[in-house]
Amino acid sequence: MASLLLACAAVLASQARAFTAPRAPRLRHRTVPLRAERVGAGYLERLSSYSDEVGYTLDAPTRYSIKDWWFNLQNIGSSSVLERIGGHLVANTVWSVVVVSCYGSWLVYAQDNEAPWVGIVGLDYGSRADDFDWFAPFTLSGGILGILLAFRTGQSYDRFWEGRQVWARVVNRVRAIARASRSYATFDDDDDVVSGVLLRWLAAFPLALKQHLRGERDVDAFDMVFDMLLGGERRDLESADNLPLAVSYALSAEVDGIRRASEDSQAASQLLWWQMESMILDLQDAIGDAEAIAGTPVPLSYSRHTSRLLSIWTLLSPVILLKALPLPLIPPATVLVSWMLLATEEIGHIIEEPFGIHDDRPKILPLQRYCDIVGRDLHEQNNLIELARRAKRGGAAGGDRDGPPGQAEGESH
Repeated sequence: MASLLLACAAVLASQARAFTAPRAPRLRHRTVPLRAERVGAGYLERLSSYSDEVGYTLDAPTRYSIKDWWFNLQNIGSSSVLERIGGHLVANTVWSVVVVSCYGSWLVYAQDNEAPWVGIVGLDYGSRADDFDWFAPFTLSGGILGILLAFRTGQSYDRFWEGRQVWARVVNRVRAIARASRSYATFDDDDDVVSGVLLRWLAAFPLALKQHLRGERDVDAFDMVFDMLLGGERRDLESADNLPLAVSYALSAEVDGIRRASEDSQAASQLLWWQMESMILDLQDAIGDAEAIAGTPVPLSYSRHTSRLLSIWTLLSPVILLKALPLPLIPPATVLVSWMLLATEEIGHIIEEPFGIHDDRPKILPLQRYCDIVGRDLHEQNNLIELARRAKRGGAAGGDRDGPPGQAEGESH
């Protein structure tokens, strides 16, 4: 038996060392190398690296693994959720110590003195107090509390996932419009110039939507998308109250060139214009859907009722535990119960705002990463289509273009 216990202990020790050591991320089909400081990042840094809005890769982000349980257990003290609920946990701990101290003092007093309520009708329970079910309030309310927390976190996750779906639709529609404009569209003016302007507005749309959803306004940030803002383009952005809506108007104005160019030609171009305009309308719908999530929080009465119920429930827990645990164990048990419930509630508060409009909450969705993805994709898509056009014309391949998304051949920086 002793040898078996020693063998089990050795296995657990070796597994603990393996779990404690940070595991290197698996890299597959990486298009852009990670920065040096991120390659050797620890587990917690890697776990959140997907949302740090730095770099560009389609590798699967590092997620929680069962092999990391020991490391996570060791780092409870560094939990961001624990930090956010720390004040509430301290208050509950102090309250549990007060309850235990008062009850201990009463036990000492009751040994030599008679209870002051003895003889009062309705309060003199005598030995019947031992027959009471002190856990009945917790038993009756525990199920209700669990259902309430489940609905609360479920609704928050639905908001998070709906926000992610909105951005997936934005990325898909921008890519589709860019492909159609460069591959099939014929404009009434110079095709390359108009198509280049259209691609630049497409690359600007995600950035405009990101700033709009986060309450930001930085027109200079669009210089990275446009390479340089033209006078009319900058004026359009600076005078707009709703940046993504202004970009959608500019997109419609550019796409209208397809309709004008095909007024006396084939109906196929008219159909292409209608399809591209429908996709722009879908982008405009995405603005409204995202605004609905950002501008419609979870009802305040729902959040406040959940907070009140949890506060009362956790504050009463040390009183109930007086009949179940030794006095020294009541404060730790109160902290444990409070941490489980309050942390679950706080996670719901964190993920219910996926766009990061509140500075006191972490940014759940990496919106800047999505903007960078669109910009890089449009740049690469423009290069590939341009090379295909040159090959089709039988001209000599001119190599990759170095300009920004949508920059026409011959344009200078």
